Amino acid sequence: MQHTAPFNILIGLIIVLSLSAATFGTDNAPIAGQPDGFSYAVRPWYKYRTDGKAGREVMLYFSGGKLYGPATISVNTAAIKETLQLNPKSPLDSLAVLLPEGVGLRSDQVTISIAAGKTELSKTVNVPGKKQWTVYIYPHAHVDIGYTNLQSVVDQLHQRNIDVGMDIAAKTQYYPQGARFVWNPEATWVVDSYLKNASPLQIEGFKNAVQKGWIEIDGAHSNMNTGTCSDEELLKIFKNNAQVEGLTGVPVTTMVQVDNPGASWGIVQAAAQNGIKGFFSFPNYYDLRHNWENKPFYWRSQYGKQRLFFLQGVSYGYGFQAKGRKYGLGKIQAFTTAYDRLSTDNPMQDFIDPYIFNETAKLEAAGSPYDIFAMTWSMADNCLIDADLPEAVREWNEKYAYPKLIISGTKEIMAAYEARYAAIIPEVKGDFTEFWTNGLGSDARRIGMSRRAKEELVQGETLGILINAPVEHNAVDAAWENILLGAEHTWGFQDPRAPMAKKVEAVKAGYFEQAGTQSAAILKNTLGTLPSGNNTFAVINTLSWTRSGLITLTPEQSAKGSRIVDELNKEVVTQRMENGDLVFLSGEIPALGAKMYTLLPGNNNQVGTMAVAGNRLNNGAIELTVNRETGNITGLTDLRSNWNYADNTKGISINSYNYVEGVYNGKDTVGKPGHDSNINIAIKENGPLVASMVIISTGKGTKGIRKEIRLIKDRAYVEITNTIDKIPTMEKEGIHWGFAFNIPNGEIKMDIPMGVIRPEKDQLAGANKNWLPFQRWVDISNGRVGVTFTSIESPLIEIGAISGNILDGARLARRWLKRIPASQTVYSWQLNNHWDTNFPLQQGGMISTTYGIAIHDGHTVADANRFGVEQHRPLLVVKTDVNPVKMKLAVDNPKVMIAALKRSADNKALIVHLRSLSDTNEEIKLTSDTSLDIFSSDASEKQLNKIRNEVVMAPYGFTILRINNL
Repeated sequence: MQHTAPFNILIGLIIVLSLSAATFGTDNAPIAGQPDGFSYAVRPWYKYRTDGKAGREVMLYFSGGKLYGPATISVNTAAIKETLQLNPKSPLDSLAVLLPEGVGLRSDQVTISIAAGKTELSKTVNVPGKKQWTVYIYPHAHVDIGYTNLQSVVDQLHQRNIDVGMDIAAKTQYYPQGARFVWNPEATWVVDSYLKNASPLQIEGFKNAVQKGWIEIDGAHSNMNTGTCSDEELLKIFKNNAQVEGLTGVPVTTMVQVDNPGASWGIVQAAAQNGIKGFFSFPNYYDLRHNWENKPFYWRSQYGKQRLFFLQGVSYGYGFQAKGRKYGLGKIQAFTTAYDRLSTDNPMQDFIDPYIFNETAKLEAAGSPYDIFAMTWSMADNCLIDADLPEAVREWNEKYAYPKLIISGTKEIMAAYEARYAAIIPEVKGDFTEFWTNGLGSDARRIGMSRRAKEELVQGETLGILINAPVEHNAVDAAWENILLGAEHTWGFQDPRAPMAKKVEAVKAGYFEQAGTQSAAILKNTLGTLPSGNNTFAVINTLSWTRSGLITLTPEQSAKGSRIVDELNKEVVTQRMENGDLVFLSGEIPALGAKMYTLLPGNNNQVGTMAVAGNRLNNGAIELTVNRETGNITGLTDLRSNWNYADNTKGISINSYNYVEGVYNGKDTVGKPGHDSNINIAIKENGPLVASMVIISTGKGTKGIRKEIRLIKDRAYVEITNTIDKIPTMEKEGIHWGFAFNIPNGEIKMDIPMGVIRPEKDQLAGANKNWLPFQRWVDISNGRVGVTFTSIESPLIEIGAISGNILDGARLARRWLKRIPASQTVYSWQLNNHWDTNFPLQQGGMISTTYGIAIHDGHTVADANRFGVEQHRPLLVVKTDVNPVKMKLAVDNPKVMIAALKRSADNKALIVHLRSLSDTNEEIKLTSDTSLDIFSSDASEKQLNKIRNEVVMAPYGFTILRINNL
């Protein structure tokens, strides 16, 4: 039952006085006399006065005697005078005094006087300022899929927590405000799984709980490495929200990221497209977290139109430190029928005292303008619910007026900040480059699978539109689910040496493998809907600009001949490769279109070779030289300008192997990079279209290294495939491929999900500068010369030096880069085993990474993007009798791309995703062979506003359209 304020205060006063006597001791000895002085201690809290108001507590400690008999306590400030009549039943050696309302919010001096009989004591008390803090507590069990048990068991535990959370919320629904329980599932992966397995009665209960606010939903699928996502993948993070909103009618407007710090700048646009207005980060302990801890900001999108409320709260691990570890992980992480929650007889024990007083004192000392504190309450990863929490909060709020505790979700926290501080919350722009992405290197092979799969999925859906073939939504959703589970931040068991670890790692590996299989099947099955041709085939372009490229026919596809003619019956040059493939250069394939080719019997009579000699390749545009001693590319020369793009001054050159032992983690040391040796160079292909060489070498950490370098006739780019036969080891290691480019004063720009950044210039304070993930390309240019670099499988780069040699959260803050050096050297960080938890400790076998390097004379971001996207979404080839492309759709601005094209979930419209690669507004016109019924839309695919076929794209903006008649 909730008491009235005066009764609370009366009870509180009696407790204070009796506690004072009990704490400091009384006895039946004769009273020697009244005190002759007193000292004091000003407390950092406020309690309830008898008038119901909050008063700062000051403890008085008497000396020379105890206070007894009738006494008058006077409190005087510059503006207020209060007196209290006191007649304690037993002598007091201390006394709690509550100052007048408002006194103590700022530093002040208060005179406290005591009159007892003939004794009169007085002292000026210096009261340091203390805000009246409101503390929002976010209850959750951190979702770490597989970290503490098999993924399926973790799933069951979190599903059951929803039922337990609803039960506790129902039982506490009439508690005082602030103490009523709220459960936050944290990730919609949990909610989606719950709804798939729940009974109709459970679903109705869940719906009711969400509507009442007992369960609060945050919109992210799980805790992701967002910087390694693709544009489409970033949108898919919120894919489960529509189901929850449709069931409950409650909008999902916030997301949380727990454990892994940072997030891609592109999340601002992706969140806006999904109705998300607030992003809450509760990271693990890591060195650089203090840059933004408890410092909310509005995170502006790159083009500035959209903004996202962002708050990084304190590290989520406090609940474990305070209470969870006293239970022990075996108890709090157990999924058992013996108990489904945890509680004690003393809820206030092992709670937030003195933590909350220490943390708020730090904020006040730092000059924080806020009086709101957000924290989480999770006793461990994947843990049971602490049923003590509402009891502890109720008792706390009865004891203290401030700090006042409120159990809540993130919506209430955001609302509190915005209601009180919207005018002073700053706006920032930049990438909050993540830290845990280094863990992706613990399974380099499967990361490559995922990066290919996400591009194949987009191609598959686009292809379905172009050829008017059905693409099953459920199959696409299943593939995306596996891609998201691959990107989720948990990669392994908490103890990678335990027997359970291999089982957990196998399930994680399965996400990548299934995604690869599913995406390939979608693409293959969509192509398979076309009638098979005899000797004719189509080359299909799924991108929104005209392009050409090298087309490969397998030995089976080209068994009937080696001659090819185009639609005009003009013969094109072909080349039979060493492995039996037949290749040819296509002509210009229309944007979102196709061209037909015919295979003829006989051999191509347009024979010839490119200039190949020993360690040199020349395709008419580039002359490439490999150093015989190092196996590195030391010559990448533009034959038009005679400019060598390889920087050989640092001993790195291009495509150098760098093996680094150790990691700065507080216990290990880092060795100097080791390189490959025993170089053997051999020419592989030497024909009219393709020239290639293979470099075989040995290198530490491997059984052997194979580098294949390929040039295509008259193309100003290089294809590189590096394959290592990795030796498994638990000794700390990393493999970094070095690319040093001779581009004086060149500026680096990088493709990130839904954005383009300049490292250092476009990063937030406290962002990771030791390594950065990119989506499809990195461009280095000085306006006169430049290169565009891509890596198909490996998404991480280091700039200027090998700086991926420190473990996130290490006790070596000084080793984190404070600035990224101006440099034109990048390292592709292929793999590592730096973590001692959460990630596999070793990897082995054949691992390949494919690189592309295009040289140029200073082209645009749009040009760089075209090269990068073309490498990730190659031209498709299929045997068929007629040109299969049925739909006609075009975008007239080369600085805007159609990022995705798909059928709407309701199968009633075409959904078009547009992405701008320009730093200024761009006007575009969509054209087709029919008039277009176009509406603006968002990730929900809803029909919003009717628009014409002309669209203005904001700088680096992302727009979603719905076209109803295509």
